[in-house]
Amino acid sequence: MNPEQFIEYFVKAFIQKSRRKRLLFELTRKEHRYDGVSRFCHQAEDLLEPSRILLKGKDMDRTQEFRHFVLQHDEMCLVLSPDDSLDGQYLSLEDAVKQAEICPDAVLLLGKTFVVVYAEPMKGGRDKYLLSENK
Repeated sequence: MNPEQFIEYFVKAFIQKSRRKRLLFELTRKEHRYDGVSRFCHQAEDLLEPSRILLKGKDMDRTQEFRHFVLQHDEMCLVLSPDDSLDGQYLSLEDAVKQAEICPDAVLLLGKTFVVVYAEPMKGGRDKYLLSENK
């Protein structure tokens, strides 16, 4: 999939209907992507479709369920982040998770059937979400 296909799939499958149009506009335009991804810094819970959330929490990436998911789904993912050094890269899920963990900003890992969201790090931790179309 090209970046626009990953983004369009992500928005249609994992974002609440009322938030899709604006987010799709922002994420598919390089000059607006920063704004779109930044929405996940503090509003991830308001944007994400609750029925698609498999796991969530500040320690989600340390759980056995998450590690197992990564091993089963270690495919190439599109990485979106306000951090220019990561934004737009294609990395394996395992490598993308490692990069997201050390990134000082929000990170979205878009797979073919799943999404991993890392909100902005804050005092007390950072919110993380694993979403999948196959619950």
